[in-house]
Amino acid sequence: MIYRIFYALIYLISLIPRPVGLRLGDWFGLVGYRLIKRRRQVAMANLEIAFGREMGKKEREKIARRCFQGIGRHFMEVCYLIRYDKEKVGTYVSFRGAEHFEEAQQKGRGVVLLTGHFGCWELMAVAFGYYFLPSYVVTKPLDYPPAERLVRHLRGVSGNRCVSKEKSMRQLIRLLREGKVLGILLDQNIDWYDGVFVPFFGKRACTNKGLALLIYKTQAPVVPVFIVDQGRGRYVVEFQPPLPWLSFGDRTKEIEENTAQYNRVIEAMARRHPDHYFWVHQRWKTRPYQPWPRRP
Repeated sequence: MIYRIFYALIYLISLIPRPVGLRLGDWFGLVGYRLIKRRRQVAMANLEIAFGREMGKKEREKIARRCFQGIGRHFMEVCYLIRYDKEKVGTYVSFRGAEHFEEAQQKGRGVVLLTGHFGCWELMAVAFGYYFLPSYVVTKPLDYPPAERLVRHLRGVSGNRCVSKEKSMRQLIRLLREGKVLGILLDQNIDWYDGVFVPFFGKRACTNKGLALLIYKTQAPVVPVFIVDQGRGRYVVEFQPPLPWLSFGDRTKEIEENTAQYNRVIEAMARRHPDHYFWVHQRWKTRPYQPWPRRP
């Protein structure tokens, strides 16, 4: 029953003409920036870590504000996916660098698409499913079942499937060996026992080591991909060249160095388009262990 209510609400929102809806998303974002103090503080703290030496407070506030506006538009874009088909999505999403994905796919070992919480990533995944082939998106399930069911439905409109990242290594290895495509967002904070501490904007961030372990076991190619807002409701999905596996003859070092490489790719895009990045997440929350007394 609750799922049906959620579905009906999203469907009603999707009836708003898209240009109007995106302006509403901007407005929702501005309201969120003003009212959600805790997330605004997180965004400003993160931006100070990332750009404190490169830009002033006013510029960081501008980026934080535009980040919130982007989240508002992202919400509206996801609502439209409940009704929009391949042809409609193709009128405002284009692709650049697709040859990099095709090159990786020809190796026959499956492909991992590496991205982060950057731009309208949900729209990117759906557009990829429509215009290339359905993929398996590695996600953390939401705690509220009706919301999780709705999100899975929206992600699956172009044939994509969700794979829970919890205890999924064997399944992911099998999918890659079958030649499937995986989509992984690697920029979430994680507990120390599941990650490695590698630099992100010059500060060590606990980063999931699962992707590097997966590539170590399968040698599948990793293709970075991001969606860039072109303005006026149009987007371009950018594929980058496959990342080389950094070899050192030492498994532990290889996991750490390749995870650091993945962070560098995401950081580079966040530097190019800082207002696209999801600064409201506590990316540096988990800190390296140190004996008492702890420093803040």
